[in-house]
Amino acid sequence: MKKLMLFLLVLTVTVSLFATGGAQQGQTQGTVQRVTTQVTPRPLPVSAQFDFGDPSWHPQSATYYWTNPSYPSQPPVSNRGGYPIVQQPVTIRVAHPYYVYVTDYYDNDLVRFMEQLTNVRIEWDLLPETNTMDRVTLMFASGENLPDVFHSVAFTTGDLITLGTAGLIIPVADIVAENSFYYQRLLDEIPVVTPSITMADGNIYSMASYGVNVANQLAMRFWINQPFLDVLGMQMPRTTEEYYNYLVGVRDRDVNQNGNLNDEIPFIAGNEGWHAHVDGFLMNSFIYNDTDTNLYSTPEARRRMIRDNNGRIDVTYNKPEWRQGVDYLRRLYAENLISSESFTTNRAGIVALIENPGAPIVGSLPSGGPHEFANTGGERRGHYRVLPPLRGPNGVQHAWYNEFLGVNLAMMVITKDAAMPDVLVKWADYMYTPDYQSRNRYGVLGRDWLIPPPGTPAVDGGNAVYEEILRWGTPQNAYIGRASGRTFIQSYNRALSPDPFELEAVLWHARGEYFPFRYQQNVPRMLPFTVEEAREFNNLNTVIVEYVEQTMAQWITGRLALNDANWNAYLQQINNLGLAQLLRVTQSAFDRSWAQVLGYR
Repeated sequence: MKKLMLFLLVLTVTVSLFATGGAQQGQTQGTVQRVTTQVTPRPLPVSAQFDFGDPSWHPQSATYYWTNPSYPSQPPVSNRGGYPIVQQPVTIRVAHPYYVYVTDYYDNDLVRFMEQLTNVRIEWDLLPETNTMDRVTLMFASGENLPDVFHSVAFTTGDLITLGTAGLIIPVADIVAENSFYYQRLLDEIPVVTPSITMADGNIYSMASYGVNVANQLAMRFWINQPFLDVLGMQMPRTTEEYYNYLVGVRDRDVNQNGNLNDEIPFIAGNEGWHAHVDGFLMNSFIYNDTDTNLYSTPEARRRMIRDNNGRIDVTYNKPEWRQGVDYLRRLYAENLISSESFTTNRAGIVALIENPGAPIVGSLPSGGPHEFANTGGERRGHYRVLPPLRGPNGVQHAWYNEFLGVNLAMMVITKDAAMPDVLVKWADYMYTPDYQSRNRYGVLGRDWLIPPPGTPAVDGGNAVYEEILRWGTPQNAYIGRASGRTFIQSYNRALSPDPFELEAVLWHARGEYFPFRYQQNVPRMLPFTVEEAREFNNLNTVIVEYVEQTMAQWITGRLALNDANWNAYLQQINNLGLAQLLRVTQSAFDRSWAQVLGYR
């Protein structure tokens, strides 16, 4: 798919950018004549709903509007930090991944507020929640008129350098410097952002988001049915063999006590969802498995790569320990301890099994959180406890760890067909305020969340900043449910709930169980590939990863014997598919930036 896109790319685009400065009416900036019109500030429609005690974080009324003749279709835009952005309403087209919990993107509290604040109305081009990048790739390859922006789409560095040098998306550094206030503040205050998003050609093709959710740095979680453990008289498993014994008990001993010995499912995974795949968690008891499997994963996030103490990049799927881990999964499957639906069931199917209207039937499963597999606020979510990392037969006990969580590469990308780039940057700029983050994560203050009294205990034991009413994972039309530009309020700042199974408290507890076992030899996901390197990486990694995953599924299910002959043939095929070159281009990009940052030079 990537290769097809490259053949169909339009090769050039002319983008007129200009320098920043405090131009007055009639003043010339290079060859661009800016015309500035002073206006009387008017009250904003709704005041900021979250106050850090610093008025500079609150949207301010516009004091003037200026015209940029580089974009004839663009109306005058307000001063940096001024709202509304334009004096008369305009409409922009936004491509955005659909989020299952959002009931309406037009009749939506956050969207209506933003339209009222900015005078910018949104025409949504909703992308499929699954296989999002397939649809995005087709949009670029088809030659159709592109949306103005792609928002919260998981572009990789390879995608951006390829699309940018082909002229399908535009550089934004100068436009950001001219128009943004809150995003520029992020760039100034968080120095790691700019080098993370600067491509090998020296350009920046995206506006990034930034926020470290420390609980989600350890998001490859696994859950076990505590009532089933109680019936079996077992403690929480700590090793792969103890977990195997639990699965056997669930299979054989009617742990839901309904008289049916055949309805329990000891272990089920899924083919979509947040860390829901069969190999994610359990392989870490044999060798580190860095795959970030979720609905929005790209091949770059499914690399299964590590770095050694000298900064050399390698893969894990050709190591003897990988074979040992696959053999463990094969053993579970052969003994009917893993559901045969684990390679085909989607998230809705998992929820249906967990919420079986009769007796509970699911013994354990991988997932980023209970809201992914059980009804929010329902009884069944309370049956499941987080399973700590299991110690394997060789003493390996890793927890997946995203050491580089924080900078998300492409919250917004502006396409070549955008007629109002200044408006788009100023529209996105609001997303870097505390006000936007509170609205986009928690909803409307006073209805969906509250500011608790001083001294209210938080999930992490500190003082609470907010109290949630609208639970995450509940169907709603209060917000759009994707990335906020900057995180100011952390999930562990939430008021401690009397509900012992409240999501944020559960995830914070899981962090405590996983943190001691975190693996810290990760390969950063954002590598500054050149166009040629990006082409090679995408082609090679996609083919190799798909082969690895298909072969692994065949071994686990018994369709292919895991013997020496087949293992050696597998290793040879990986090499034939270009593993050596994949490692070379990855190492080259890593050495270009991260080697020095991480102290290898």
